[in-house]
Amino acid sequence: MPAVTRPQKITFGEMRSTGVRGILIYCADYKCSHSIAISADQWPDHVRLSDLEPRFVCKGCGKRGADVRPDFNWDKAPSGGMGYRVLVS
Repeated sequence: MPAVTRPQKITFGEMRSTGVRGILIYCADYKCSHSIAISADQWPDHVRLSDLEPRFVCKGCGKRGADVRPDFNWDKAPSGGMGYRVLVS
């Protein structure tokens, strides 16, 4: 039986060329639904987003694997809605 292959995604360099500097990481377990938004500045331009997916481990459920996508709103403040906690001072 052949190994399961995931489609290759864009490189960090290609993503940064569009002005995006953050990524969204979603747990691979659809029942878990944990996600996080982080800066992508720590990875070099030649690395593909799909190269990182098998390396992530969810801190919520412990499952290995993730879906990594560009965060097109990386430079905007989170809005109050699902998945965000907005602190009011």
